[in-house]
Amino acid sequence: MGFWQTVWSNVLGGIGAGLFFVFMYLVVQWYLQATDLLVSYNWSYKTVSGVFSAWPNFVVRNRSRTRAYRIANVAYTHKGQVHWFDNESLWGFVLEPGTMNKALSGAPVKNLGSLQDALGLEVTIRLQTGRAFWLRGEGPGQMGRSRMQRALFALRAKLESMLIAME
Repeated sequence: MGFWQTVWSNVLGGIGAGLFFVFMYLVVQWYLQATDLLVSYNWSYKTVSGVFSAWPNFVVRNRSRTRAYRIANVAYTHKGQVHWFDNESLWGFVLEPGTMNKALSGAPVKNLGSLQDALGLEVTIRLQTGRAFWLRGEGPGQMGRSRMQRALFALRAKLESMLIAME
């Protein structure tokens, strides 16, 4: 190989390696942000004077060590169709880094006739940044996560149990 071929192959190899490491850094940052928040919930309900009302009680864990999040609203869907948006009960609540918040209650969900109707709803928390990606709560009646979501959350849990700092 000649001198210029060697120079160009080294330059292109270095650029390629640099782009690979930048790409891997972006993938890791996306992964950390995508698995920062864990949302789970259960339903509370009561009947007063024959009127049924139900509301979710959330447990939200912010696993980030540096980033705080603000909740915007809670979306309720039934088989992909919008049922109701709760824009007031959790609006502006700050999820501090490294905290678990278990005293979060949503407002009573409108147009529910029974607990079975509540169990048919999917509950999604949306952030004020517009992010709702993978923030569907895990609770009764909730649709399951995809294989990729389960694998990524399991990987993060495994790495954290081994005490490897993720940030």
